[in-house]
Amino acid sequence: MPPEPGTGLDREQALLDVVASIMSQASLGDLVRDLTEKLSRFVAFDRMGLLLYDEARQVVVLGGSYSASPPPLPLHYMSPVDRTPAGEVIREQKRFYIPDASVETRYPHLINLLRELRIHALCYLPLTSPSRRIGALAFGTVSKVQYSEQDLAFMEDVLKPVAIAVENILNRERVETERDRLKLLLEVNNELITKRDTQELFDQVSRHLQKFVPHDYFSLAVWDPEDQKLRLRIETTPDGVPSPFLDQPLPLENSPSGEAFLSGKPQIYDFERLSKTAEVVRDLVTQRKIRCLCRIPLKTVHGRIGVIGVGSRQDGAYTPEIVEPLEEIAGQLAIAVENALTFTKLEEANRRLNEAKLYLEEELAETSSEEILGSTPAIRKVLQQIETVAPTDATVLIFGETGSGKELVARALHQKSPRARHTFVKLNCAAIPLGLLESELFGHERGAFTGAIAQKVGRFEIAHQGTLFLDEIGEVPLELQPKLLRVLQDKEFERLGGNRTIRSDARLIAATTRALKKRAETNPFRSALYSRLTVCPIVVPPLRERKEDIATLAMHFTQECSRRFGKKIIAIPSEAVERLVAYPWPGNIRELQNLIERSVILSSGDTLRIPLQELEIPGAPSPSGGTLEAVERQAILDALRETGGVIGGPKGAAVKLGMKRTTLLYRMEKLGIRDAR
Repeated sequence: MPPEPGTGLDREQALLDVVASIMSQASLGDLVRDLTEKLSRFVAFDRMGLLLYDEARQVVVLGGSYSASPPPLPLHYMSPVDRTPAGEVIREQKRFYIPDASVETRYPHLINLLRELRIHALCYLPLTSPSRRIGALAFGTVSKVQYSEQDLAFMEDVLKPVAIAVENILNRERVETERDRLKLLLEVNNELITKRDTQELFDQVSRHLQKFVPHDYFSLAVWDPEDQKLRLRIETTPDGVPSPFLDQPLPLENSPSGEAFLSGKPQIYDFERLSKTAEVVRDLVTQRKIRCLCRIPLKTVHGRIGVIGVGSRQDGAYTPEIVEPLEEIAGQLAIAVENALTFTKLEEANRRLNEAKLYLEEELAETSSEEILGSTPAIRKVLQQIETVAPTDATVLIFGETGSGKELVARALHQKSPRARHTFVKLNCAAIPLGLLESELFGHERGAFTGAIAQKVGRFEIAHQGTLFLDEIGEVPLELQPKLLRVLQDKEFERLGGNRTIRSDARLIAATTRALKKRAETNPFRSALYSRLTVCPIVVPPLRERKEDIATLAMHFTQECSRRFGKKIIAIPSEAVERLVAYPWPGNIRELQNLIERSVILSSGDTLRIPLQELEIPGAPSPSGGTLEAVERQAILDALRETGGVIGGPKGAAVKLGMKRTTLLYRMEKLGIRDAR
């Protein structure tokens, strides 16, 4: 039942009370509550709504509301002006009155809503201050009564001071919003200065942003120009639960992030729109229980670099007004993210360069003027294959016995390829403990395992744009082979203990002494990896099948060792050459090279003296009555005695003997010399 109509004096007093009260209200919500309390004694209404006019977007939005019974009006209600009587009221500056909604035909969308809310009579009145049109006030009742002319006139009188109060509140909120916005930008700027860790930066920015844009989810997706994908890099949530979606590529089509990135404009997705997005987006919002999502592109002078976004578990949480602060922050974050990406790239490039420098220094120290020598049909076939395959980026698997020169073939493939100016990185898979092989190949993050006190760059990263040679590829454990196959197919991997995808454009050349095909058939070696490795197989013949090349190789090694050891040996006796050719060389070229090196060290004059007895029966007596090993051992002991046990350095035993330090250490171990002193 409507309230008993008061006298004119009562209504005048009520009007004075309203004016006195509303001027002290701090918010539109407080204002509507106060109006409800003061006016309900004079005019019957079960619902009241304060509608604000947005001239720029031609919409009306709900600034405050009262509902005597459920359901309440939606908190984020917004409607185009041409779909509600409020627009007509604002335009004409006249009241709009519906005495009986059940017979009303105008504004069908509104009438359906009124029937759901069981509203019988409804009135819209213009809300206008001396300076502008603010909006409209709507009020209605479920009782089957009609408002009198006296009721409507009284409400119109009330709205004159109400309009001024609303304008004051809006102006005050605008000033406070601008102040808070500047404060937020200052806080974010301070975080940008003090935080270098991107995850920590976003955690703090999320905390500051909560005051302006409440959210349950804050994220960063970065554009990867190498693989042309948008990847989710950071997620910040109140519960701090680790995300399974980090580093996953986000689709450019049918996704909020993709649409924001491609269009360069903010995108707001409600729950209905989210339900029609790509599967990875639906999985993400389902896990995070997101009902509304907003994505803002990150742009710098160099172009778009990514997307930031917020998500809420409340329907209709984001409107263009609400996300304006996010757009301003996006400008600052874009610079910070770009700087972080640049810094990370430079840091990784420096690490790769430092590692590559070490490898190059090692290669220069180890690599002499060696080349593949020989004229037999078998070796000519290998040389022809090298010329054919080298210019391509095809994976090569080199088959050959131990010491047959597989690494030399790999180097030739690298040197004759377009990658020759980049690094040649090698790794003997059989020489690395199985537990450390993954770290050697792909690197590891700090803390990935006990003893991982720093980040390590793997061989695939170091060999980026160059060549990676994996000797004894058959020793790679079965559980590591899928990761190796992935980097061959997709050119990407993750470091041990990390989740960031790293790309490597390294060409793989592998070598083996094993029958990998049989191993692939019996499953110790994955058939898919075997097929990928054998795109271009090369078989290096053993030395016993290249007898015509033995004399040439022996002379080449003699000249090379003579230069290194400062000797002038220019000839090899014919008897020695015949014996070299007749010997089966189970250790292949490496065995021949080691024999020549030892012979040069122990020869005097210009003729190479080879212990031929050693070629028949290793360790057999030499003409002088001693063995070659004994003579060599004595020479090393004499040198160590003269240098006081110093092995390396300019005055060490290695220089005195004309050897590399590593060669001398190897010979000492083989000859049983345990203590250099």
